[in-house]
Amino acid sequence: MNSKMKLVALAALSLSGAAFAQQTEVSVYGRANLSAEQQKVGGVSENALVDNQSRLGVRAKRDLGDGMSVGATLEAGVNFNNGSTTSSLFAREATAFLAGANGTVKLGRMAASSAYFATADYVSNHNHDTGTSADALYDFIATGSLKNAIGYTSPKIGNLQLEAQYGLKNGTGYDGTTSASVNPMALAANYNVGAVALGLGYERGQNFITNNPGDVAKQLTGRVFYTVGALGFGGYVQQSSGTDFGRTAYRLSAVYTVGKGEYHVNFGHAGNRENAANSAADQYTLAYNYNLDKQTKVYALYTAVKNGSGASYNPGRLFVSPTAGQEVNSVGVGLRYNF
Repeated sequence: MNSKMKLVALAALSLSGAAFAQQTEVSVYGRANLSAEQQKVGGVSENALVDNQSRLGVRAKRDLGDGMSVGATLEAGVNFNNGSTTSSLFAREATAFLAGANGTVKLGRMAASSAYFATADYVSNHNHDTGTSADALYDFIATGSLKNAIGYTSPKIGNLQLEAQYGLKNGTGYDGTTSASVNPMALAANYNVGAVALGLGYERGQNFITNNPGDVAKQLTGRVFYTVGALGFGGYVQQSSGTDFGRTAYRLSAVYTVGKGEYHVNFGHAGNRENAANSAADQYTLAYNYNLDKQTKVYALYTAVKNGSGASYNPGRLFVSPTAGQEVNSVGVGLRYNF
C-alpha cells in the first residue's frame, strides 16, 4: 500500500470512528436540594441545614438500529453540606440496559424498587418524597436490597405497563458482599386513562422486624391519583405481612396549582404491627412550592410524625433518630434545582 492509500485509509478509519462515537449519547444530570429547618425530636430542638438526597449521575445511550438501544447509568448520592458522597460511590444506581420492541432488560444495582415508584413515590408530590417531609410510613422492603439484580420493563400494552425486578443475592457473591438469605423481588403495574392514574406494587424481602435469616416480609400497595384542572388528589393503601410485620398503612395526598405556585397537603397513617401494641403512627405535611422555572423551585414546609408509644417512624434527614414514642416535627424553607 503506497503512502497516499495509507493516508486515505487512515482518514476513513478516523471518520468512521468519529461517526461511531457520535452514536453514543452521554449526559450528566443531578439534583441539588437543600433546606434550612428547625427540627424537633421529642423535647429537643435543633436548627439544621439539610441535604435532601441530592445526587449526581451520568447516563450513556447508544442506538443499535432496528429499534434497539443499549445504555448505562451511574448515580451517586451527594451531600452538599460537606461535599461528600455515600460510602459506595454509585450506591444510588449502577445499571446497564438493553431495550427493544419487546421491552427493556436492566442489570446491576437498581434504584428504589419499581413497586415504590408505582405507588408511594407517585403521590408524594411535594419535594418528590425526599428530605424530612418524605413519606415516613411506607414499608420499604425491596428498595436498597436490589443489588446483583435483574429488571424487566414491558412495552406499553395500551394504557398498561408492567415491571419486575429480582435480586440474585445468595450468600457471599463474587463482589465480596454478604447478603440476607431472602432474594428481594418487586413487581409493578401502571395504568393511565384520561385523568385517572392507577398503580399496583408488590415487594418481598428480608423481614426487618425479626431480622431472622430466611424470614420473609411482603407488601402489596394500590395507588390512585386523579387530576382535574388545577387540582390533583389521590393516595395509596398498603398491606404488609410477615412474622410480627403485618399492618395496614395509607397515605392521602393533594396538590393545588395556582400559576407558578403549588399548595400541598398530605396525611398518612400506619396501623399497629402484629403483636406490637401502640406501634401506630400518623404523619402530616403542609407545603408550598414556587417554581422559578421547570427545573428550579423554592419551597416551604411543615411536617410532623406522631409516633405511638411503641413506634419510632423516622422520615430521615433529622439531627437525631427518634426513639419509641417520640414525636418528630420540622419547619423550614428550601431550594431544589434539577440539572
